Amino acid sequence: MTLHRRFLLSVAAVFLSAYAAFPQESVSPPKEENLYFKALSASIIEIEKSWSHQDNRDLGVRTDYHHMLVERDLTITKDLPEQFGDHRVEYLETQDVVAKCKQLRKPFAILKIFPIKNEGPRLEITINVYWASYKKGHLELALSDWSEVELTYDCEKQGFIISKVKLGGI
Repeated sequence: MTLHRRFLLSVAAVFLSAYAAFPQESVSPPKEENLYFKALSASIIEIEKSWSHQDNRDLGVRTDYHHMLVERDLTITKDLPEQFGDHRVEYLETQDVVAKCKQLRKPFAILKIFPIKNEGPRLEITINVYWASYKKGHLELALSDWSEVELTYDCEKQGFIISKVKLGGI
């Protein structure tokens, strides 16, 4: 083997070993597998099944369960999908909620996702339904209903699955 060829092989070996020493970029799970998104989509489906027959126009704008509004939270809703099945989710910043209140001039439903709680061997995510309105220069969020989503780890699927969705309300 020529000196030139040995040198090139040595350089290639150094680069390959250096490349292998650095951690490789991990592949993120699909956004639909995000636990918050699983809880949100399960809540919307359960809320729609249980409450869509009710006419809530006396509270404000009738709720469209196929186009739900969700309060944006940079740590929770960041990068969550905006659609599942035939349902659309719109994430709103506080100023967007205020603008919508001023535009509609009637209260409307908006969801808020709370941080995951560890309850022993299971996880729980609470999603509240608020009626948003703007009065006397202030945004008001009136608690109306909620959804508690329980997730448990499935060893066979190697991931969390929704084990229960419990609805409640005032």
